Amino acid sequence: MKTVACAIGTLMILLGLTGVFWPEGLMKIGQYSLTPVGLYVVATVRLVVGVVFFLAASASRKPRTLRILGVLICLAGVATAVMTVERAQALADWWLAHGLGFVRVTAVGVMIVGGFVAHATAPRRD
Repeated sequence: MKTVACAIGTLMILLGLTGVFWPEGLMKIGQYSLTPVGLYVVATVRLVVGVVFFLAASASRKPRTLRILGVLICLAGVATAVMTVERAQALADWWLAHGLGFVRVTAVGVMIVGGFVAHATAPRRD
């Protein structure tokens, strides 16, 4: 599970880099999730990622922080599952209204979290 969490952290870093260097592309990708099916897919992915982080926490360098992160991501998944498309569109519009700089700052946040997860779950050097 720790290896899967490390891979997810690495993917988060790559997603963040995409947002920093190609925010328009990231926004286009996000538009695909603003459908009923898309929201359920996002909710499912968030729940799976949250559970993976929670289960990998005990073998990580920062178990308490990774467990908390896993629970928070699971809660975000539940919130996404009960969200209407109209509400999701309103949130996306609010986010995009702040411009590309705001998208880039958010992407840097994703990179930081991904870096933390990758570091906390990376194999130890002995």
